[in-house]
Amino acid sequence: MTVDDLPEGKPPKPLSEVLARVLRGMKVSDESKAMGLFSHWPNIVGDSVAEHVTPKRLEKRVLTVEVDDPAWATQLKFLEAQLLSTLKDHIGDEVDSLNIKVRRSR
Repeated sequence: MTVDDLPEGKPPKPLSEVLARVLRGMKVSDESKAMGLFSHWPNIVGDSVAEHVTPKRLEKRVLTVEVDDPAWATQLKFLEAQLLSTLKDHIGDEVDSLNIKVRRSR
């Protein structure tokens, strides 16, 4: 696709502008920190956790994560305080609690 292939009307917006608007809608206080949470997730939580746990949504200081197995949901409940402390070290006070969901198998 080239610029000539785009529909007429408004020009496309930069991705950073679109992401900033989405993050404002999620009510995060520091957009750059919130973007860092999603883009640097494996660095924050470690590769072994990141293989099984995916951040899905951050809204009103509640981070919704999706796990690939019910056992990981149980494990995260035990690790929640530690994970929240690690998140605070990396992104500040953006996350107060976790909402853990198990990914549906297809």
